Amino acid sequence: MKNSVLVLFFFCVNILFAQDVGFRVGLTTATPTGNNDAYDFDFLNSLVPGYKVGLFKSFVLSDVIIVKPEISYRRYTIKQKIDFGDNTIYDSQQAHATFAGDLNFDVELSYVWSLIFGMGIDYLISKNNIIYVGSENESYDSSFDEMFGDERLDPFATVGLCYRPRRSLLLDLEYRHLLDNWDTGNTTTISASNGSVKLHMINLSVAVLF
Repeated sequence: MKNSVLVLFFFCVNILFAQDVGFRVGLTTATPTGNNDAYDFDFLNSLVPGYKVGLFKSFVLSDVIIVKPEISYRRYTIKQKIDFGDNTIYDSQQAHATFAGDLNFDVELSYVWSLIFGMGIDYLISKNNIIYVGSENESYDSSFDEMFGDERLDPFATVGLCYRPRRSLLLDLEYRHLLDNWDTGNTTTISASNGSVKLHMINLSVAVLF
């Protein structure tokens, strides 16, 4: 855990004090999938727009390869319907706030298009849970007192496309796939422990390179 924090710290310092720093802002969505029969893991019905803001550095490795380390703040919401089979149906909503570090590579396909691939780590800062039962709802914040530091770290793989109409302007469409498994916990929340739940994230962002 300490080594991960140190790596992330030096990663942030390198970006903040580097030249050719870019600023990114965009929309993000997150949808879980799994094999728990109580959960209605519906991709379209669970889409809830979130947002991300970040800073990145652009390094040219060759004529066609650019590496972009990035730090960002991301807020996304997971929305699911839970059916316990006894005519009791809950609507569950979880708002996650994370601090993330990503290392992505751009491989130029043409003058304006490039392929994105890489990986990153999300560190969970806060999680708010809302359970809807009929016209009633219950809201509470998750406690991290019994959650170890590694359980708040989630590794992701990233693929996507980058459109660059100008040298200083980038439009990115990314798909991020959770490399770890989440658990359905007590069947009212989805938690970051060993289970059968995967998270699928889509990011659409615009970035300006200074």
